[in-house]
Amino acid sequence: MLINNVVVSNANSKQAAIISGIPGHYISEVKFSNIFILNQGGGTSQDSSIQPPENEAVYPEPNRFGPMPVHGFFIRHAKGIEMRDVEVTCVKEDLRPAFMLEDVEGADFSHIKLPRGDAGRWTLKNVKDFNLAQSKPQADVYLENVTEKTL
Repeated sequence: MLINNVVVSNANSKQAAIISGIPGHYISEVKFSNIFILNQGGGTSQDSSIQPPENEAVYPEPNRFGPMPVHGFFIRHAKGIEMRDVEVTCVKEDLRPAFMLEDVEGADFSHIKLPRGDAGRWTLKNVKDFNLAQSKPQADVYLENVTEKTL
């Protein structure tokens, strides 16, 4: 599946773009390109510790997760995710990461532009084969297998 040429303006930052399968049933082979997201921002560093519930019984209702620990993309139970030419920015500073990947296998990101700041921009939990290249302000990185890491 290809999702491209999307502009999101003034998004509620309590929600994020959610790509989430359920345990044992992965979202797979999704490509994103030419995406621009401008959200309201204002998230706190405490918000980044939120652990969204699985709530499989009400899947795929996005509001079932409640507030999100990120302001950009929440990716969980997924395989073969690719993003190219994606920008996530905020009206007000947001202290949550822009991306959270959890239980993800095969994640390839290039030309990702994120706000500058001290907050970690990426949170990875149980991720295999993660590649980030030519993205500002983050340096290139490849991780074969990571249990938990913030970039």
